[in-house]
Amino acid sequence: MSENPAISVIMSVYNDGDCVGKAIESILSQSFSDFEFIIIDDGSTDFTPDILKDFSEKDARIQVHTQDNTGLTKALNKGLSLAKGNYIARQDADDISYPQRFEKQVVVLENNQDVVVVGSGADDLYPDGFTARWGHYSEDELQKVVFLKTPFPHASAMMRADICKKLSGYDESFKTSQDMELWMRMAKEGKLAMIEEPLMRRYVGNDSITVKRRWPQFFDAMRARLKHNTNPFPALYHSFRSLAIALVPYSILKKWRSHKDSKSQGARQLS
Repeated sequence: MSENPAISVIMSVYNDGDCVGKAIESILSQSFSDFEFIIIDDGSTDFTPDILKDFSEKDARIQVHTQDNTGLTKALNKGLSLAKGNYIARQDADDISYPQRFEKQVVVLENNQDVVVVGSGADDLYPDGFTARWGHYSEDELQKVVFLKTPFPHASAMMRADICKKLSGYDESFKTSQDMELWMRMAKEGKLAMIEEPLMRRYVGNDSITVKRRWPQFFDAMRARLKHNTNPFPALYHSFRSLAIALVPYSILKKWRSHKDSKSQGARQLS
């Protein structure tokens, strides 16, 4: 590993022994190999530490830092404080990055100096095997929608390290929606970009389709929108709209996503 890698990959893990191995392998299999891989073990009590130790002994690019449990936001900021790369790439312990993800995102950042964050589409996989695809926003749409919703998955993001550190990283008062709030601040420093092609597979687990995290996420997202929008009405509208969608039964949401994906597929075939 070089002393000044192009990319610092940051991942926080907590009791992710059942899935973290595949996530790590997806990073080690990237076609773009000039990176350091910073993994924050945020107080795991299962067999996660054994898996991390095994991988770190096999690949010098992996740095494992163990700490008491602090939560995702603080763990990510710990990773940011250790990062040496020009770019910061996010990865979650239960997601898979496709092999050319880093290569394609670096090209966007190298060729567009005004872009501060680049995300991508994603293939969403649900527990029952149902799959859906994350929607796409054009460059013009991104600059507006970022202040109202999360335009791309958190773990698909690659950002400029200097801008992220200038802004002191994630706001630690946000236990959820920390990505949405950070993108809003970064959008005031430059442009956002999104690669339409899915560059990752995102596992939407049971805790994402039950009431477990809906209310904290609702309040944090609304707080971010109100903080960064001068007009409170769109902020409130999108907050309650997101909550309403989150409360829709999974069976109905699944049918809606299937219909939406079918229409998108047809549009792509006609274009």
